[in-house]
This record gives sequence, C-alpha cells and structure tokens, in this order.
Amino acid sequence: MSYADLTFTQWSDLSDGAARRLAEEIADRHGLTVPVGLQDAVYAGRSHRVALFERDGMRFALVPGGRPTLGHDAARFRPTSDQMASYADSAAEYGLPQLAEYVDAMTSPARTVELPAMLVAVEAFDPCEVSLAPDDPRVLRLLTSEGAELDGVSQFRSAGGLTVEFDRAGQVARARAITDVSYDDAMTQLASAGLRTTTADEWEWACGAGAATLFRWGDDCPNDGYPYDHKTGTHREANLWGLTIGQDPYMHEVTTERTIVCGGDGGSTTCGGSGFFLGWLALATAYRDEDFGQWLASDDGYAEEILTRPVLELSEQRRSTSP
Repeated sequence: MSYADLTFTQWSDLSDGAARRLAEEIADRHGLTVPVGLQDAVYAGRSHRVALFERDGMRFALVPGGRPTLGHDAARFRPTSDQMASYADSAAEYGLPQLAEYVDAMTSPARTVELPAMLVAVEAFDPCEVSLAPDDPRVLRLLTSEGAELDGVSQFRSAGGLTVEFDRAGQVARARAITDVSYDDAMTQLASAGLRTTTADEWEWACGAGAATLFRWGDDCPNDGYPYDHKTGTHREANLWGLTIGQDPYMHEVTTERTIVCGGDGGSTTCGGSGFFLGWLALATAYRDEDFGQWLASDDGYAEEILTRPVLELSEQRRSTSP
C-alpha cells in the first residue's frame, strides 16, 4: 500500500502510537525530519491530529487524501444581514447580480474528487525571493549608501527590491532580494527540488480541509474592514491541517493551471474599495476570479511575486501500520 493512499478517515482512526510510527516512517523514506512530532489542532470548532515535517528549512504538514467534496453550493449559503447590506451597496455601485448568483459565479462548482495523501508546505513559497548573507555585496552597498537612514529601523526595503531586517542591536538579521521569475521558471525551480505546486483541487482541499462552508472557518465574516485590516482573527490562524493559507487576498497563490489562482484576487477588491463582503469573498475556499486568472496568465499580467504552495508527493510503499 502506498503512503499516498492514506485517507482522512484512516489517519484519524490510527492510535497516537500508530500515527507517530507512520509519521516517522514517512520521514525516514522521504529524507525528512519530524520537528515536533504530532500536534492536536483545533480550528473553527473542529479538531485534527497534525503531523509536521521539515526538509531543507521548509516545513510540511501531512494532508491525508480520500474522496472529498469540493467547491461551493451557493444555494445553501445563508448570508448575514451585514453581508447582505454590504453586498447590496456593492451591487448598486457596480451593477452586480443577486448575491447568490454572484457567489455562484465566483466560486468553483460543487464536485467530488479523488485526491492522494501528500505533504503540503505550511507556508507559501515565493521563488522570486532570494536569501542573501549579511555580508553579501548588495547588502553592504545598501548599508553604506543609506547610512543614518537605517538607524533604529527594524526593516528597510529599497526601491530595487532589496529587503534587510535588523535585530535589536542594529545588526543584519535577514536579507533578501526580489528577482523577476516567470511562472515557468517558478515551476522549474520547484521541480528541481523534487516538488511541485498544488493543483486547484488540492489547494481547495488543503485550505478548507473538508469544510462545507463558504470560508474554511464558516459562512460569516467581519463587517468592519477588509481581511488586510484585520491582523488577527480566524483567517490569520493556521487551518485544520496546520497550514497558514488564504489569509490575505493580496497574497494569491498559483496552481498547476496557469489561469487558476487561489487564496486571493491580487487585492483588487480591497484596493478598489469594492465593499467589505466582496473583499472577504476573495478568501472563500472555492473562490475563482476567472478574469484575474486570465489576465495574470497573459502577456500583460504582472505580479511582484509568484506564490506557490509546494507539494511533496508520497509515492513510496509503506509497511502495514495497525491502529
């Protein structure tokens, strides 16, 4: 039996001891470390046993597979009065259809899919970002040129895309540069590390963890600001699998399908002041902005970063692990 055949039900039914042995076996077979063993995660009233792994500084969480139902059925969505009022204002200003029709058009259809178990990166990865040593010539030139401007600051970002973070003593704690990377280059970079980005179905499963609600935490959302305005809240917390995902509509993630991005709309609704409900809708697990996806994949599309959600496939044969 392959590790990839592990379903959500099978993983949940294992005893803690059997789950721990399986996690250690996965780590051993795939050249990983198990940094913290198993954790009990609670998110939006649901609980799950999380297994975390590390490889080359990147942390992964085990996401079991199965035959989940993905997408969103707009007919079952019961908006709050605040959501309806916010949408009514947006609809009047932009000539939008009825709320249910709009939500249906902006989310993927309900469907049942078959997905393998996999290891999914806890944090999104930006191949445009290159880490630099504190004594890198680019960092030293910045320190020399800016001089007094850097006194007392914790972070400085130059117009050329160089970011330097300082510790309390004023020493360089971290430095990174942003380079232009195409979608194809980003996928090649992942492949060279034995990774790939998620498919659109995998991203939904990784984000929602089977939640049937509009958002992974439920159907409701704040009515006093956009997601970017709320620095705390369920959208900022790690989800049921232990992933930090779908937290900010500006931070959209690419998938294996170039025209489908997930987890955001590039901040277009927030930046455009389209209304709070529309701003939060961009964080819906099944959200799809087809126009934005098409534009981003076109020759005119542009993004300062190409965020990916790396996946490490589980394909090795496993030993039998009893509950």
